[in-house]
Amino acid sequence: MTGWTVLIWLFCFFGAVFTANGIFLWVAIGSFPGTVVDSSYKAGQAFNSEVAAAREQASRGWQVNAHLERKAEGRAQIAINAEKADGSPVSGVSFEAKLMHPLATGQDQTISLVEGESGHYAALTPNAVAAGKWHLIIEAHGAEGRVFRSENTLFLTD
Repeated sequence: MTGWTVLIWLFCFFGAVFTANGIFLWVAIGSFPGTVVDSSYKAGQAFNSEVAAAREQASRGWQVNAHLERKAEGRAQIAINAEKADGSPVSGVSFEAKLMHPLATGQDQTISLVEGESGHYAALTPNAVAAGKWHLIIEAHGAEGRVFRSENTLFLTD
């Protein structure tokens, strides 16, 4: 075994290692959809106000039930039933649902729900909703701003 043979073996070995690392790096960067929050600092600054809003929401004692059902054409029907602590319907607020895919941000949908009967809100998603894992964020806004927020994870089947 000569010095040239050892040199060629070293170049081949490290060339294979660098090639594999380059492929892994390219796949990792290409498959990452983005960040969860744009600024961790700003999210941290908003934490105390979110805790206060959650306490205020809990003090209201609302019972909000959501139902999501996929239709034959792939779109989804979202229905919400909202009641106050005394059992009377929640009326006069605007409910909004955000259906967010955990990986593909291009599939996210925001739906403004329409109040039918008092306390019953419903809407159909504008686009088809694929089967799989989704995050459903429900918010209600009144005259004083956001009065309700709920985050749920759900799994839709075909």
